[in-house]
Amino acid sequence: MKTLILGLNYLPESTSIGPYTADLAEYLKASGHDVRVITGFPTAPQWKVWNGYEGKRFMRETVNGVPVLRTWLYVPKNPRKTLQRILFDCSFALSALFGIGITWRPEVVVIISPPLQLAVTAFLIASLSGAKVFLQIKDLVPDAAIAVGALKEGSTVLRFAKALERFVYRRSTGIGVICEGMRRNLISKGVPPDKVTTLPDYIDLSFIRPPANNGFRARFGIGQDEFLAMYSGSVAGKQGLETFVEAAAEFENGLSVTCCLIGAGPYLPELKDTAAKLAMQRFRFLPMQPRESLPEQLAAADALIVTQRKAVRDVVFPGKLLYYMASGRPILAAVSEDSETGRFIREMNVGVVVPPEEPARLAEAIRWMREHREEARALGRNGRRVAEQQFDRTVVLERFEAYLTGDEQTGCLKAS
Repeated sequence: MKTLILGLNYLPESTSIGPYTADLAEYLKASGHDVRVITGFPTAPQWKVWNGYEGKRFMRETVNGVPVLRTWLYVPKNPRKTLQRILFDCSFALSALFGIGITWRPEVVVIISPPLQLAVTAFLIASLSGAKVFLQIKDLVPDAAIAVGALKEGSTVLRFAKALERFVYRRSTGIGVICEGMRRNLISKGVPPDKVTTLPDYIDLSFIRPPANNGFRARFGIGQDEFLAMYSGSVAGKQGLETFVEAAAEFENGLSVTCCLIGAGPYLPELKDTAAKLAMQRFRFLPMQPRESLPEQLAAADALIVTQRKAVRDVVFPGKLLYYMASGRPILAAVSEDSETGRFIREMNVGVVVPPEEPARLAEAIRWMREHREEARALGRNGRRVAEQQFDRTVVLERFEAYLTGDEQTGCLKAS
């Protein structure tokens, strides 16, 4: 099957959606399909084109056996400004149009969203070849933008975004979502239930596994007896990570607790300012680490942190949860109890959920985990078991392939 994958992020980016898109492309390629990828130049998480890719409009390369075409991006100077973010998304949707060759015609075009604008590109490409179009949604747009205050109710931009959303859902042959909350969201907007299938994110369980003692703590001067609460990933607006920083202030004196944030993103300077205002000396801000060190990095933690803003409900399901669970470490989540993230953590018994934007409650939960180590370890073991049962990369990607090729018993891409 000739399959074109359109996605803004791809390897070598190790955060955001990139690794998932690469896993999908490589799996389909290994299964005998003719796969090609159109993506942007790597910018995550620093919002700067990586060394070796600067100054180029187009670039062809082969990544792990998959032909990849990179196309031009407008990279915003201030990604926190809504207009600049919209231009960023639109620039890729437009430049990707020039990436389709005149002789190669895909049978299926897979869109990795966001950005939702990319679906328009896919429809135009598909119109030349009669290809089916499958939309795989990682974050719900524009709902996520509303939740973090980037788009205001009643604004012209939001009205346009909602119109685009309706158009894309209507025109797509099939739609995939990564969790049941997103599926319910789409059905509530009038999308036919048989058009939407749940295809969760996935994890390479041979890459992330609970190892024995490792050298991560020693490299960064963190004592083996310290209780280490860690956040790892991109630093974006929807996360509300100031809750973690402010909670950590309670451990500046006394208790052997170290709090650590590993990552980068547009909100990182603001978090460092918060730590400086609180005169914090123990909180560790560490740069993004090489992807190959991620297993030992996560395994070095005693608790892994997730935070979200109050307004975030069913619009996102953080991919980092899968990595956290696979590492066999308990999760501490400052999220809305009825959010998709909160429901999942509670129902699967893989961590502790406290209210969002309440630093004192998060600090209390850190204290509880420190004082109840065996109970915390049991939550971590549950997490590893859930990752093995529900998110094994091979199993999920096998279902994904079956859906795209029409072998799956349900779904709009089933062969007629």
